[in-house]
Amino acid sequence: MSDTANCLFCAIISGKIPARILDQNAEVVVFLSLENHPLVVTRRHIADVFAMSAEQGAAVMNEAIKIAKAMRIGLAPDGIYLGQANGEAAGQEVSHYHLHLYPRWKDGRLPGTDEAAKDATFEALKKALAK
Repeated sequence: MSDTANCLFCAIISGKIPARILDQNAEVVVFLSLENHPLVVTRRHIADVFAMSAEQGAAVMNEAIKIAKAMRIGLAPDGIYLGQANGEAAGQEVSHYHLHLYPRWKDGRLPGTDEAAKDATFEALKKALAK
């Protein structure tokens, strides 16, 4: 079996598993994580940053900038933290390249993780992306 056959993110990208897709293009797909923050994921199965081309890296970062700007409008955080792990020792849980965009507020609050909170985040970000 190939890496893609058992890959959670490949299943989301192919539509086999439902997800809250925020944006997508030829290179990346952006969807909300289970923890209710955006993930920028390579459309093609790429295990980690070491297997990524410069062009793919640029596509990820271009999309991250677009999503961060939408987060600033839609969620009004005080800051946005970008996080990305490579390899199990670094904490990578899904072996498919993905970049987390975490909204952060000075008061320490975090986005809720219940379905209503995820729906609200999704709608706020889709509205901001439409502007």
